[in-house]
Amino acid sequence: MACKWIIGAGAPLDLAYDICRSAHPELHVEIIAVPQNGKYEFELGTLDALQPASGTAFAAFDERFGNFKRMELMSALIERGFQLEPLISPRAMLATGVQVGPNALIGDGVTIGPGSRIGYNSVLLPGTHLGMGTLIHPSCWLETGVIVGNGVQIGKHCTLRSGALIAHGVQVGRHCELGWPQRYDKHIAPKTIFDGRYDAPIYTYEN
Repeated sequence: MACKWIIGAGAPLDLAYDICRSAHPELHVEIIAVPQNGKYEFELGTLDALQPASGTAFAAFDERFGNFKRMELMSALIERGFQLEPLISPRAMLATGVQVGPNALIGDGVTIGPGSRIGYNSVLLPGTHLGMGTLIHPSCWLETGVIVGNGVQIGKHCTLRSGALIAHGVQVGRHCELGWPQRYDKHIAPKTIFDGRYDAPIYTYEN
């Protein structure tokens, strides 16, 4: 029986495991926990016993550090020869023409409109809704209940918190965090953070 290794740390391990078991009952699915040291570096020795030719892998980690730690883990697996595929819940609803990149996760109850694209290493948690022709760039994190309109573009390494509603046609620059539960109806510059602890957005201007 072919293997599917869910590799990483924290709650995303269990989420990815449950989705994989539901979507691929024909596979032997195994969780491989990868600890971090005091410098938040992954200790990858647990991977040495695995044979990449015997199955595929999925890098499961949360959105901390701007989604870069999940990207780092994904890159480490690719360097070791693992093939990475998306995980799509059988309880999600994807319309015609939807494209989902490697190591992307689509949770239960997610709905995605026609022609939308989900970049590699992005996570759509349960209950997320995407409209038609929407582009989610790589390494994004969309929390439960996020609603994204038609023709929206979300830049890479963005985090959208629960309660965020993105109006049709809005463009969100890379490295943004939309943490206010509100309707966003204007384009958002790169590296803009809407932190719930503050009354005004934080702008980090690029060079």
